Amino acid sequence: MVVKEHVVLAAAKAFTQKGIKTVRMDDIAAGLSISKRTLYELFHDKEDLLLDVMKLHREEMQEYMTQVASKAENVLEVLLKFFQRNVLDFQHTNRRFFEDIEKYPKVVRYIDESRKENLDSAMEFYKKGVEQGIFRRDVNYNIVRVMVCEQMDLLLRSEICKSYSPGEIYETVVFMHMRGISTEKGLKIVDDFLLNFKGDERNKCG
Repeated sequence: MVVKEHVVLAAAKAFTQKGIKTVRMDDIAAGLSISKRTLYELFHDKEDLLLDVMKLHREEMQEYMTQVASKAENVLEVLLKFFQRNVLDFQHTNRRFFEDIEKYPKVVRYIDESRKENLDSAMEFYKKGVEQGIFRRDVNYNIVRVMVCEQMDLLLRSEICKSYSPGEIYETVVFMHMRGISTEKGLKIVDDFLLNFKGDERNKCG
């Protein structure tokens, strides 16, 4: 079991840094000093390994969100922390990863199923946000909840990826989305967060 976990962690790092296509099962086995036979005893093929990588990422994100929600004062704080974590992930992910993943049907199916569950959870956040006076009441959240995912899918397949990183694209889409549905109270939270976030980014660059 420990060996399997090490393989999944190593594969996650390799796939996100280099893209999926360029990383061979031989490379992963060699990097961990295990035999190719051992690797194929653990995973039928690269797609099975990639599927476990995606499952691990989702589990880690769910644990992170649970921790954040237990301390947050409002739902917007939770969503902004989720955004911050995703930006970090995007910054460390080669854009080829997103292109390559489309070639693995089992993984695409898992992502689609996970997304449906996430959208249901998002609806609960929007409802709570309205109750807390953070999100507007005059918005159709059945439409809003799918907008970010659809926009990201569209943009990641477009020519704009040649000019901007996935992280920059995601950042822009999410903040347009958050500001559009927020009340004055919510806007102050978003803008304060954005000010601190940009300040942190500048400090890293400096």
